[in-house]
Amino acid sequence: MSTAESEPLDTQVDRTVLSWARTAATLAVASLFFARWAEQIGPIAFLPALFGVITAVVIGVFTRVRARRRRTQFATGHTSPPLGPAAALCGICVLLAGAGLLALLLA
Repeated sequence: MSTAESEPLDTQVDRTVLSWARTAATLAVASLFFARWAEQIGPIAFLPALFGVITAVVIGVFTRVRARRRRTQFATGHTSPPLGPAAALCGICVLLAGAGLLALLLA
């Protein structure tokens, strides 16, 4: 019996939840870097920072809510990849990068 088979099914879901939590924390910290431009371009620099922090909170909440469904999927052996959240996170990163470029051009 391999170590992967001896681990409970919840372990993979818990690792996924922790991975999304780390991603949300990184997103929040990276978006707060925009606040440093508030002195140069004004209070609009707080908009991407606020957007990133709110998005990080939403990611954390929805990840924990979806964990029960993911546990059920892992128990039955039929899992579906979270394409929606992954695509949303990619879009958010692109929006934040665009906001950063805009802030650099305005500074």
